[in-house]
Amino acid sequence: MSLTTKEFNPASTIGVDLPCTLCDSENLRVLFKPGEAQEGGIVKCRECGLIFTNPRGRVELDDYRAEGEKGWTLSDSCLERAVTQLRDFRRVIERSVAHAPGGRVLEIGCNTGHLLHALKKRGMDCVGVEPNLWAARYAREQLGIAIETASMEEAEFEDNSFDVILVFHVIAHVTNPLTALRKLYRCLKPGGLLIVESPRQDTLAFRLLGKRERNVVDSWRLYFFDRSTLPAIVEKSGFEIQNHEYPSRSVTMSRIWVNVGKMTHLHWLSRFGESIASSKINKRIAIPINMRGLLRLYAQKPLVAPNAATENSI
Repeated sequence: MSLTTKEFNPASTIGVDLPCTLCDSENLRVLFKPGEAQEGGIVKCRECGLIFTNPRGRVELDDYRAEGEKGWTLSDSCLERAVTQLRDFRRVIERSVAHAPGGRVLEIGCNTGHLLHALKKRGMDCVGVEPNLWAARYAREQLGIAIETASMEEAEFEDNSFDVILVFHVIAHVTNPLTALRKLYRCLKPGGLLIVESPRQDTLAFRLLGKRERNVVDSWRLYFFDRSTLPAIVEKSGFEIQNHEYPSRSVTMSRIWVNVGKMTHLHWLSRFGESIASSKINKRIAIPINMRGLLRLYAQKPLVAPNAATENSI
């Protein structure tokens, strides 16, 4: 593997008011005060519209990476979701294989590695980065995928070493998405394909539910993108967007109960959802739902850098 890890300390931004990551503006409007929706406060940039947590009130990924009872473990619900939702990425698989048959694929935040496993079966050379110990171990031992147990910030990649890079539901969790995307720009080959997917916040659910909306109450989430800000930050990183889509998501009864419990803070509902995840009837019934709450971007690294200044800045 052409991956190495380095020490990364997100605590340098803890408790610090930060300007907008996308446009550097300090003209921010408070949407939710600290503790109102999640641990940190949530603000919206008045200039570009980016929504993010501010100030930083926690060390991102600590509990996701921890071992033992306090850590995030690989539950039946997580495995069920990974297998069930693989059907939602059929277009990603076809697009990746068509773009670079037999090419090298990197997935950031690959979790249990099921998507990479599907790509590997199609002849692709697959590498993953996953910070959770249990998920990374499952991908290595059960699916035979080369996984680096690290966060996106920690992993180091060789320049121009991948044909396709996949970033699904990760970019909203990193400390600085612009820095992270510029890092991926460097390791993607000229003409390489980047596919990014993240929840949207310019939705009816967000307007109706506000601080109770599923993504807002997620205390691991640092950024909240929409149809304007996600393309803007990808383009600012140097990529050229080819097209976008609003993918559906296959949902089981288990996931419905887990998410309802999260939004209502009725943890017993989430526990009930977890308990039925491995049941036969739950595995058989998966409903594709598309409320246009997800945004998936297909972008390309230019074959030739726009200019020397752009290349040097990233």
